[in-house]
Amino acid sequence: MRVRFTPEALRSIREKRAWWEANRDKAPRLFVEELASVIEKVRNDADTERHQFGAAGGRVIWRLLMPKTRHHVYYRRNDSDVEVLVVWNAVGKAEPDL
Repeated sequence: MRVRFTPEALRSIREKRAWWEANRDKAPRLFVEELASVIEKVRNDADTERHQFGAAGGRVIWRLLMPKTRHHVYYRRNDSDVEVLVVWNAVGKAEPDL
């Protein structure tokens, strides 16, 4: 399944990756590696631990946790592709405005 990223998703990934690499000297690549693992699960329809977050435009928005870095990947899917909407800090009180 094809995975696409919104501009907001790409921006959030760049920001979080840069922060992680600058501030996590013992595991600077953990964010990138964990994100790649989650994207692979989504691509292969193996995201069984996903949770429904809401709906927009008649499509369900799903949320999948990156447990080690404590970020959620928000996405929606259809028969042919997956659209990643944003990567968001899972420990903050605020949720993304999707």
